[in-house]
Amino acid sequence: MGSRHAGATSRLPSLIRPQQMRREKELGAASLTQGLAAELRRLIQAGRLARGERLPASRILAKDLGLSRNTVTAAYAQLVAEGYLATRTGAGTYVEHRLPEDNLPQSPTPRNWAAEEPTLARRAAAALDLNPAWQRSGQFALSPGVPALDLYPREAFARIARSYWRGAARRDLGYGNEDDELRAELVRYLSQARGLDCRPEQVIVVGSSLQAFMLIAHVLCDVGDGVVIEDPGYATAAAMLTATGLRPCPEPVDGQGLDATRFSLAAMEARLAIVSPVAQYPYGCDMTPARRDALCRWALERRVWLVEDDFNSEHRWEGTPLPPLAAGPAAGQIIHVSSLNRVLAPGLKLAYLVVPERLIPAFSGMSDILSLAAPGAHQRIVADFMASGGLAAHLRQMRSIYRERAEALAAALDRRLRTVFEIPAVQAGLHMTLRARLPLDDARLSLLLRRRWIDAPALSSYALLRRDLRGLVLGFGNTPPRSMEMLVSRIAESLGELETTS
Repeated sequence: MGSRHAGATSRLPSLIRPQQMRREKELGAASLTQGLAAELRRLIQAGRLARGERLPASRILAKDLGLSRNTVTAAYAQLVAEGYLATRTGAGTYVEHRLPEDNLPQSPTPRNWAAEEPTLARRAAAALDLNPAWQRSGQFALSPGVPALDLYPREAFARIARSYWRGAARRDLGYGNEDDELRAELVRYLSQARGLDCRPEQVIVVGSSLQAFMLIAHVLCDVGDGVVIEDPGYATAAAMLTATGLRPCPEPVDGQGLDATRFSLAAMEARLAIVSPVAQYPYGCDMTPARRDALCRWALERRVWLVEDDFNSEHRWEGTPLPPLAAGPAAGQIIHVSSLNRVLAPGLKLAYLVVPERLIPAFSGMSDILSLAAPGAHQRIVADFMASGGLAAHLRQMRSIYRERAEALAAALDRRLRTVFEIPAVQAGLHMTLRARLPLDDARLSLLLRRRWIDAPALSSYALLRRDLRGLVLGFGNTPPRSMEMLVSRIAESLGELETTS
C-alpha cells in the first residue's frame, strides 16, 4: 500500500495537462480551482487514478503544480462533495471505491465516453492552435483596438435609443437585415471622409470585420483555396480562414507595407488577399503609393480579389489618410471592409463591406444564409446618430484625445524603457507597437502583464511564419493620460520578473 501512495504523490502532477492549467491561471483563482477539479475528475473517470488510490497531500500537490494550497484544498473539497474523493481522518484523501457513474443506468454507450478527449475536425483544431488565447477587453488597461469607452457619447445614444423604442414599428421588431437609413448614412460618410463613392445596395452591414472576412470567404472561395494575409497581421483572421477550410498564405510586411513584387509561389496561386493599406495592424504603417500600385496590378493580372481592411483610418491626427484602394482603378476587384466598433464601441457590433455591384446578389443572399446581420436597433440608432452630425463631431473630438493619449504613453515609455524597446512615433490609430531591442520572451512577458491587468499582446503572436519578431502591442485608446506612468511602471516590473525567472 505504501508504494501505491508514493506513486500517486510522484506521478499525479505529470498526469495533469499543463496547458489546461495555464489557461485557468490566466482567468483567476476561482477558475483555477474549477480547472484543477475538472482535471482530477477526468483522471478518475478515465481510470488514470484508480479507485482507492491515495492522492498527495494538498501541500505537496500545491508545491508540485505551483499553486496555492487553498486552491488544491478547495478542489479536493469539491470532488468530495461530488462523490469522487473521500477523506479519512489522519490518513489523507482517497479516490472513492464507488463513483457517481456507478449509479447511472447501464447503456450501450461506453462508460467513459464522456470523459474522453473529443475528436475535433482537423481544420477546427488547426484554427484553435492559431487563435490568440484571449479576446481584447475594455476591462484591461492598454488593450489594443479598444476605443475611448470613457468618452462614448452615452447621452446622445440614450436619447436616440429612447426615441427609437418609443416609435419602433412592427417591421423594426422582425427579422430584417440591413437598415436602409444606416446604409445611406454610410454612403454619405464614405464619400465625404474617404473619397469612396458607392450606392447603398453595395453596403452589407455585419457584426464585425471578422464576420465580413468570413462572408467574403464563403462567397468567393472554395475549400482549399489560398488567401494571402499579412505577416505579422490579424492572427484571428488567419484562424477564421483555417476554420473555413482555406489556406492562409502569409507574406511579410515591413515599414512600407506589403510588397506584391516579392510574393511567394504560394501567393501566386491565391484566390483572395486580405490587406490593410492604411495603418497596418500591428505595425501601424501606411503602404507606399508604389506598393499600392504594384498590389493592384498583381490583383488585376492574376484575377485575385483584394479585401481592403480599412483599419483605423478615421483616427489620424497627423496628415491626411491615403484614399481607399476601392476608390481607384481596380475598384471592380476590391471589397472594402471597415468597422464602427473601433470608432464608437465594440459592443455595438457594427461593421460593413462595400462590394462591387456585380457581387451584390451573392453577398446579400449569403449574408442571409449565414445570419450575419447586425442588430437592427443598433443600426437604426447609429444611423440617427450619424444623421444628426454626432459621428463627425465625435471623430473630431477623439483625434485630439487619441493624440494626447499616444503622446503620454510614448513619453512614459521613453523615460523608463527606451533601452529595452524602440518607441515609435505614432500619428494614427489606437495602438503602438514596440520592437524589442534585445531578445526577450515576449509571450511570457505578455502573460506576466496580464496578471497585472494589462492586455499587451506579444508581437510574436501576430506572426505566422516569421520568427524574428519580439515586442509588445500597446493600446492607448481606452487609457487616460494620467494612468500611463503607472502602467509603464508595471511593464518595467514585469520585465524585472521576466529576467529573474528566465
